[in-house]
Amino acid sequence: MTPPAPPTTPEPRLPRLTRALIGPPGRWLLPLSALTGLLLLYSVSAPGGYFGLALLGGILALTLAVVWIPRFVVGLARADGRPGLRRHWVRWAAVPLMAAVVAGLGSAGVPQDVRFALSRASMEQVAHAVSTGAEPEGGGRQIGLFSVSSVVRTGGGVSFGLRDTGFLDTHGFAWFPAGAPPQEPETSYEHLEGPWYEWRRTW
Repeated sequence: MTPPAPPTTPEPRLPRLTRALIGPPGRWLLPLSALTGLLLLYSVSAPGGYFGLALLGGILALTLAVVWIPRFVVGLARADGRPGLRRHWVRWAAVPLMAAVVAGLGSAGVPQDVRFALSRASMEQVAHAVSTGAEPEGGGRQIGLFSVSSVVRTGGGVSFGLRDTGFLDTHGFAWFPAGAPPQEPETSYEHLEGPWYEWRRTW
């Protein structure tokens, strides 16, 4: 008769702090990372950007980095953490992948290009109407996807000032169908496409 097998000793349960440090990004870190990415993309979707939103997004991104990087390093350094890295590699890779996508799209100017493309027809309609006098100059309106603070005739074209953009300077779009905009000492223009320009006015 064979003797019974000795009872197996269960593996000790890891302390809660250790489990938190080596565990994969959970139910709040991934959604917060996605929200931060969208916030940062929106903050650069207009000329001059939205300083307040960019500051908030930067603080959130820094907080996420402070949370994610130590957890990844601890999980990589501990023998009991590396299996979790392999098992949940998609969740671990999601945060740096989102960061890379946001950085790439933002540096390439994609958010502003997309927003302008979706708003161009509406802005062009207003520009034609204001330039011919069919619609008065003014501001405080929504045109396309942009909140506009002013619409004025200037130098043979029409200038659109954008609300809440920039930090110390003011920014906007300008429509000059007859050619390049006039030279102004405090205003610089950058050509976008066709008759459209982006302008920046320093004070």
